[in-house]
Amino acid sequence: MPKDGTYADLASEYYDPIRHPTCANFREGSQALIARWLNELVKSDDDVLETGAGASLVAEWLEEEGQELSTLVIADSSKEMLRYSRRPSVPLKMLVCDSQRLPLASESFNIIVASLGDPYNTPEFWVEAARLLRPNGHVIFTTPSFDWADQFRDRAASAEFVLRDGRTISVPSFIESEERQREIIGLSGLVLIDVRSFQDTEIRSTPRSPKLRRGSIISAYLAAKKPRQKKRTSMGAVEMEEPQKC
Repeated sequence: MPKDGTYADLASEYYDPIRHPTCANFREGSQALIARWLNELVKSDDDVLETGAGASLVAEWLEEEGQELSTLVIADSSKEMLRYSRRPSVPLKMLVCDSQRLPLASESFNIIVASLGDPYNTPEFWVEAARLLRPNGHVIFTTPSFDWADQFRDRAASAEFVLRDGRTISVPSFIESEERQREIIGLSGLVLIDVRSFQDTEIRSTPRSPKLRRGSIISAYLAAKKPRQKKRTSMGAVEMEEPQKC
């Protein structure tokens, strides 16, 4: 029987594409989908949070695009995983914290990115994301696809890893159907505006895992925070409605 584990247990080998080719395939798919939305949405002065980051995809994208990293905040619950985001020549803002309880001020970010966010894909995370977003801000969220999970994992809310030392550990993994994912996002107050997928046939740069199945392997969701509604005073003037305190 697998024992409960954490991503700190996986950190030393998680990004090894030979030991964990499924992780490598998922990361390739997630990176491709996230980069497309980043290209469409991110402006040079945006404040960006990447949570549950491990090796930051946003930092890699910014470097490739030649953009500044100064407005990027990178968070992960595992300091061992977060070390993969370090840039020797660039000081980055990094936090070790739970993605469901982020010690950051409300309405601090224009963009929140969660790559392969299934370990914390809970209503609590989505409410927290809504709190942290500015009006008209976006959440970019990817997860292994429900079709893949349904075929391979029989809908278990955990992922199993066989480690180099022979141990098998289990870590949380909440992979929902598109219908349920829409519901969770909607209950947070965010609006789902786009859903995209990455197919197994699109894998190009990582060795194909024997655990893959034909079809979609990554699902990506783009959600937005509505702008504050305007309300009219008794004199007919327009005022901005104050956001509720969290």
